[in-house]
Amino acid sequence: MDINIIIMLTGLLLLHCLFAFRAFNSRVNLSTNKKCFWCLLSLILGPMGYYAYHGFIPLDRILKD
Repeated sequence: MDINIIIMLTGLLLLHCLFAFRAFNSRVNLSTNKKCFWCLLSLILGPMGYYAYHGFIPLDRILKD
């Protein structure tokens, strides 16, 4: 395998893990099942899964910083 492919795949894996971690540590008031589903979706699809599910969360459940 080419070293560039290995570096790109490692970066992609890291990106997916980062978005799954963001979903897991989110302060949004969701049930455990929904938060685990969001984390799994973020782990599989990366940023696309994270923001797709984030769009379905009602605004009153998102806590203000």
